[in-house]
Amino acid sequence: MTMSRKIWTSLLVGIGLLMCLPGISMSAEKVDEVVVGLNLELTGGLASATMPPCVAMLDYYNYVNEQGGFTYTDPVSKKLRRAKYKILWADNGFSIARALTNGKRFIDAGAKLILSG
Repeated sequence: MTMSRKIWTSLLVGIGLLMCLPGISMSAEKVDEVVVGLNLELTGGLASATMPPCVAMLDYYNYVNEQGGFTYTDPVSKKLRRAKYKILWADNGFSIARALTNGKRFIDAGAKLILSG
């Protein structure tokens, strides 16, 4: 193999490797996790009216995660980041005491947002 052919071969292999780098960095992208607590009314006196929207909330967050999560702008670095939801949920059964207990448990587990269904 001549010297110029070796140079061209090395150059083409190098270009091929560089073209693979964006795919490698995308696959290694760090995905953050946002903990969300859902304090749901799945049982109790009005469960027949509140269960469908509660289940819809769970389905929505799972759907977002299945699509790869969501993007947001990091307030410190101003860079675009990706995150997924970590869903914590519990039935409060229309009981204020259970709702408060659930909320405390969500906070202790690191929830940044608590929603009631």
